[in-house]
Amino acid sequence: MIAEDYTKVQVSAKIYWGFNIEIPNKRLITMSKQNIIDEMISFMKTFFAIHNLEELKEGVDNLNLHIHQEIVPGQTIYVCGTHS
Repeated sequence: MIAEDYTKVQVSAKIYWGFNIEIPNKRLITMSKQNIIDEMISFMKTFFAIHNLEELKEGVDNLNLHIHQEIVPGQTIYVCGTHS
């Protein structure tokens, strides 16, 4: 697959910084910022559960995630987070 067909979505939050996923651009253009955040949360919880990282998984629920930037396919999207 060609890298330009995907957009990297990366968490920018204490403890979770650097966690990232790639979303196909064809799908990304149909998603809202909240859809992207929801997908990130789902992937994080699944990843941490699979790897038996329960404290990290539970901590995801305490994150207030948001996206400041405009969504441009091919440009890294940073999902910023603060702990609530």
